Amino acid sequence: MNALALSQNYFENTAFPAIKNAFPELSQRIAAGLAGNGSECFGYDDELSRDHDWGIDFFIWLREEDRGMIRELADFKKSVFMSSPPRFKRVRSDYGALVNVMTAGDFYRQLIGFPEGPDEIKQWRIIPEENLAMAVNGRVFFDGAGEFTKTRDKLLKYYPEDLRLKKMAARCMAIAQTGQYNFMRMSKRQDWVTVQTVLTRFNDNVTSLVFLLNKVFRPFYKWAHRRMKELPVTGKQTGMLLQDLVFVEGFTNDALMKRNEIINSICGTLTEELVRQELTDTDDWFFTSHGEQIQRKIQDDFLKSLLPQYE
Repeated sequence: MNALALSQNYFENTAFPAIKNAFPELSQRIAAGLAGNGSECFGYDDELSRDHDWGIDFFIWLREEDRGMIRELADFKKSVFMSSPPRFKRVRSDYGALVNVMTAGDFYRQLIGFPEGPDEIKQWRIIPEENLAMAVNGRVFFDGAGEFTKTRDKLLKYYPEDLRLKKMAARCMAIAQTGQYNFMRMSKRQDWVTVQTVLTRFNDNVTSLVFLLNKVFRPFYKWAHRRMKELPVTGKQTGMLLQDLVFVEGFTNDALMKRNEIINSICGTLTEELVRQELTDTDDWFFTSHGEQIQRKIQDDFLKSLLPQYE
């Protein structure tokens, strides 16, 4: 039972007909859907998800000009849920996200800080990527005025290309510094806590680079690996290799060599894709070379002035 599909069915067959009957003109200007915080908005809800903040619900998004109708429409939505209770009504916990009636601009402002989305690179840079992922997840059930979808489509076009390049350059430098350089060095020192930290950072930067190669925002860490394996560009292959890396047990010499072999396989897979996308033209094993090449493609003066390892 996917709460996203259940919510859309309830909205289209129960709630929206009631809204159209009570607010015939306004109903053609609203948008409605389910997006934002919560596993159900990514379609990842399961039995474990149902212990809190799960079930049928939906946002109603209004134009700024209709802000004055928020209270009345929110009260009406409550009355619909009372008169036609869904089988699995969402119950909000003390820390759960509030699914309510609000303007489209307020929805985006709360998540990313800009009611119509960012326009400049400096604005894009300050938004947490997981918030951008929440701003475009889920599903829009209806959008009569098109205002909500306009901002959503703008975000779905992804980062400005120079910022994407800058992020990729930084990820390449971090992959080189963690998996390719410090993993074996710290292993030789038998600093096993730091070895684990190195592997975790390598995993994180590899995952991030795959999302950047796909031009998809990376979600909250809990869902990043699952989402990555769904991505068409090296997602499944890289995801399985990272899983193989995690499954290696112990710190014997054989285990360390096995991890190093998997790290090399991951880097080889990513190198092929970087070359395929014409982001780099070197088959150099060390990812610093890829980071430096990507850095040289940046046109924005500020981003170009930053060292490759800095985003």
